[in-house]
Amino acid sequence: MKKGFTLIELLAILALLGVIILVSVPSIISTNQTSQENNYKQYIANIQNASEIYIETHADNYETLKTKPGTTETIQIEDLIKGDYIQGSLKNPKTNETLSDEKGTVTVTNQDGKLTYTYNP
Repeated sequence: MKKGFTLIELLAILALLGVIILVSVPSIISTNQTSQENNYKQYIANIQNASEIYIETHADNYETLKTKPGTTETIQIEDLIKGDYIQGSLKNPKTNETLSDEKGTVTVTNQDGKLTYTYNP
């Protein structure tokens, strides 16, 4: 009696592995996309939090913004980096592109006494 697998048995194993791959790959891709979305949301939240700290640290420069509803100010990402509020060489987790430090801004708006922060890449 010979030992080993027959061609039919090998084909059955390959077919089974193919089915497992077909089922698992879309799930892995979906998980990866969800992870990138969550990383991007966290990335934006970190920049907005750094902007809040920047405004509080430089409160004397932003007194009008804090007290007058409808006021808007812009903070340069470069200023946040220079002040060590965030690290330089920011990378967008969605696209993995390094952002130019001069391009990004955060728009801060006083809406009825509440400051809102909007990141503009």
